[in-house]
Amino acid sequence: MPKMITPVLIIDGERFLPKSGYKVSIEQSMGTHSSFSVVFQTNATEGYSGTLMNNSINYSGKKISIGVNDGELEYVGIITSVALQKGIGASGAIVLSGQGASILLSRSVQCFSYEEGSSFSQVVSDTFNGHSTDLLKMEIGSGTNIRLPYTVQYNESDFSFLQRMCARYGVWMYDNGRTFCVGRTGDKQFSGVYGQDIQTFGLSTTLQSQNSGFTSKDWVNDSDLESVSSSYNAQSGHMYAGHVKNESEGLFAKKENYSWNHNQNEYSGQQGLDHVAKVDTLSKAANMIIANGSSEIVGLRVGDNLTIEGVSFSDKTRRDAFGSYMVTKVAHRFDHSGNYENHFEGVPEGTEHPHYSAVFATPSAEEQRGVVLDNNDPDGLGRVKVQFGWQRRMGTSTPWIKMNTPYGGNGKGFYFIPELDEEVLVGFENNNPEKPYVLSAGFNSSAKSGVADADNNIKAIMTRSGHIIELNDTDGGEMITIKDKNENLFSINTSANNIIIHANNDVSINAENNVSVSAKESMLLNAKNITISAEENINITAGKDFTNSVGENLNIMTKNKNLIVQENLMIDAKVSETVADEITLDSKDQNLTLASGKTVDIQSKEKVKLF
Repeated sequence: MPKMITPVLIIDGERFLPKSGYKVSIEQSMGTHSSFSVVFQTNATEGYSGTLMNNSINYSGKKISIGVNDGELEYVGIITSVALQKGIGASGAIVLSGQGASILLSRSVQCFSYEEGSSFSQVVSDTFNGHSTDLLKMEIGSGTNIRLPYTVQYNESDFSFLQRMCARYGVWMYDNGRTFCVGRTGDKQFSGVYGQDIQTFGLSTTLQSQNSGFTSKDWVNDSDLESVSSSYNAQSGHMYAGHVKNESEGLFAKKENYSWNHNQNEYSGQQGLDHVAKVDTLSKAANMIIANGSSEIVGLRVGDNLTIEGVSFSDKTRRDAFGSYMVTKVAHRFDHSGNYENHFEGVPEGTEHPHYSAVFATPSAEEQRGVVLDNNDPDGLGRVKVQFGWQRRMGTSTPWIKMNTPYGGNGKGFYFIPELDEEVLVGFENNNPEKPYVLSAGFNSSAKSGVADADNNIKAIMTRSGHIIELNDTDGGEMITIKDKNENLFSINTSANNIIIHANNDVSINAENNVSVSAKESMLLNAKNITISAEENINITAGKDFTNSVGENLNIMTKNKNLIVQENLMIDAKVSETVADEITLDSKDQNLTLASGKTVDIQSKEKVKLF
């Protein structure tokens, strides 16, 4: 015989159907919304003359409170559906149905990001902000003291975001009827006896793989990471837990090897990978032992603990332990007359991580553009911080993210970092917005290149201060130019086959060894002053003629001078004067001729020897 209760229904603050018949069902399950339905005859609200649901439709969107036995069971929900079902009874039936207040979270799609080091509990609190606190009550429990890496909610409802986060990090999440709980809260303890207040009881075991390993790579610190399942054991204390675990390990002996590519530096390095392995291992263990049954324990909610005993068949005075379980699912059924029962499922009490955990649950996003917020990487790794348009209102950005470059390595590669406030295109590893990297930069109407031409002849590299490397493919005007904002330049003129070097000030060429300059035709040095200096020798060779032309004076200073002329030596001057301590004129083979247009004057302070 079902247990008798006293139910009360209140909609929008007023007692509902106090004198009419109805049936109520309430379903609560871990990791998702709770739901309810109230079914009653149409004439209860529409009268016997009503044909549709003109009155009942007004209950849509209203708050409903369902109470049993003066608060032994309490449930608060929102009516989101009103349905008419003709053909049930004389007047038909109306079904009011809906979900717990957490449905408000499902109707709020957001884009949001959290910086590295944010706590899980803070993320939960921020997600609830802005929702009606009159309807949606929230409580944060144990298991939420987790420091997160860069975390993104992208085009996800608040509920989907929390659901994914709880699955990824192995956090319990449930609606207990009055409060939406994230993490284990102050749940109630119940006890029941099979054959008394527990009508049916079932227990099933399922073998699960417990031999796995996760490997990853920290690409910032260049270190390999690994974590294995053998480091973690379920602490439920259930009588069958050890046996099922041992059988699982024996049956699924081959180790599972997962590659984890969602790590993000310090907040998901080795510590993060260890958490992934732990959640994966213990969530599988949570599926090994499942209890189910039906009972008359009215106040039973998801998240509560239920200790079950059974009367011994051999000794009616003795009770056998059936185990203690955390309720993961419960469905309440009752009617206006007070007939009540529930059906429940549970996992061993003390199960740390929920059975619905999914460590690979990540958000998804398409490539998108943003602006550079910071480019002064404290580690000198050429990374930048980027702010997307949807982050501007909250003042957040990405963490330090890498630039995609065609070549890079220790002391080598391309090093081009975009400037602050410049537009960049950002991609995401595995389409995960929590793993961004810069693909490229781009121009827009506020930031033009300044070198565009209709024929696409110009390719250029330009920097903030005006440094330019320009490749010009104009037909007949092909040229490569390197220049700065002051027009100091190095130019290769392809069409004219020449090279031009221009400096507004000095040009210096310095070599530790040799400098060679070679030209097949002419070489021209043109300057106001030219100085040639050598620590040792200067050799000048001409294949034909050597001409020195001096506008004023020619001064030659040397310790010794040898002038060797193979043919003729001619000195032509208006006045020629040779002064030395001793002068020798020697004609070895031929004559020596002294000729003068006028007088030859030979003088000596001592003697003149002619023979």
